Amino acid sequence: MDLRDLKLFLHLAESHHFGRTAKAMHVSPSTLSRQIQRLEEILGQPLFLRDNRTVQLTDAGEQLKEFAQQTLLQYQQLKHSLGQHG
Repeated sequence: MDLRDLKLFLHLAESHHFGRTAKAMHVSPSTLSRQIQRLEEILGQPLFLRDNRTVQLTDAGEQLKEFAQQTLLQYQQLKHSLGQHG
C-alpha cells in the first residue's frame, strides 16, 4: 500500500464511481479496479459495496478512509516541515 493507492481509494470513496475516479486520477478503470482489489486483499476485507453504477464504503472502508485522510495529511505536514527546515 502506498500514497497513490490511498489517493485513489479516497477519490473513489468521495465520487462513488469507478469511471469518474479513473478519469480524474488519470488511470484506466481496470487499473483502478485492480488497485482497489489489491487493497482489499492486503486488508482482508471488502472496502466497497458495488452495484452496476456506484460504490459505497463498507465499515472497513470507512476505517481505511479515516486512516488514509490522516496519513495523507501527516505526509503533507512532513513535506511542508522539511521544505521549511531543509
